[in-house]
Amino acid sequence: MAYSGTVGQTVITVQNLIDNGARRCGKLAEELTSEQVLSAKQSLFFVLSNLINQGIQYFAIKKQVYGLQPNQYEYLLPVGGNDVLNALYRWMTQPNGTYASSAGGTASNVADDNTATYCQQTSANGNISVNYGANNPQYIGSIGIMPYVAGGGTATWNYSFQSSTDNATWTTLYTGTNVSVTDGQWVWQDIDPGANVQYYRIVASGGTTLALREWYLGVNSTEITMSRLNRDDYTNLPNKNFTANQPFQFWLNRTIPQATITLWPTPSNAFYQMTVWYSSQIQDVGSLSGQLAIPDRWMLAIQSMLAHQMSLELPAVDLQRIQYLEAQAEKYFIMAEQEERDKSPIYFAPAIGVYTR
Repeated sequence: MAYSGTVGQTVITVQNLIDNGARRCGKLAEELTSEQVLSAKQSLFFVLSNLINQGIQYFAIKKQVYGLQPNQYEYLLPVGGNDVLNALYRWMTQPNGTYASSAGGTASNVADDNTATYCQQTSANGNISVNYGANNPQYIGSIGIMPYVAGGGTATWNYSFQSSTDNATWTTLYTGTNVSVTDGQWVWQDIDPGANVQYYRIVASGGTTLALREWYLGVNSTEITMSRLNRDDYTNLPNKNFTANQPFQFWLNRTIPQATITLWPTPSNAFYQMTVWYSSQIQDVGSLSGQLAIPDRWMLAIQSMLAHQMSLELPAVDLQRIQYLEAQAEKYFIMAEQEERDKSPIYFAPAIGVYTR
């Protein structure tokens, strides 16, 4: 018996979903007018956008690392971010090493813990490297850059982080393409998986000329969970501008177009970070020939919910079929939702000490 030998290779496009939805409504796909196809596409968007109101979808959870700025207490959640699941205050250690620049500038300035100094290279597509010594390799878990942009403006950079055991063969850890950078603002990237190696470097490409205030390669990360405040808790704080090294509370203000994370106390250390795990809206529907950014386990539920929505708008769909499609949509949504969990064990620890004294 011959099997396909593949998993997840079946391509289901937006057009396929709409055509299938039409057939479930008792219509031929060829019967749909351009207006009805557009309406079905909009219904598909409504189905996807409403998922976030029906529970946490684990495939839509994302992570963002922020470089905290002294005296800045507001930070924007990325576009599409819906809610903060976990927010953690983080600090790391930067190991000592020997820094070198391939294209001019003072390389040691990128690791002097002084954000006022910088290393300005004199030509494009150069690199800045660090050597930790043969007997002192480092497993770098996160890398941050604080760019210098003349005039305090913004720029678009192309660069990569690389590691090496011998300073000859390099492995790319991360590639940033058309990254928007702002003078004095951190850009962080967690490295997973990493490696325990002697050499690291940042390499510019695409005509980018490196100019760095700081280049932080962090080890021994420590994260502390911050507690969440509601609006009343935050507004009742007597001193909202109080500063400290460690913010330990946050309030999420769900503004449009991007929600705002407000920290308390206001951070004062330029070398600490905030790690945020957040739920995100599912990507837009896109073109009819495109695919949805959803896992296969959700495909039947999405198809069934779309068919039900289409049945409410297409003409001459009988009531019994609409009710049947509604039941199917609910059935397959429940099945998908029940699978959408991390399945970690739950432990109950009853407080029975009072009975055993």
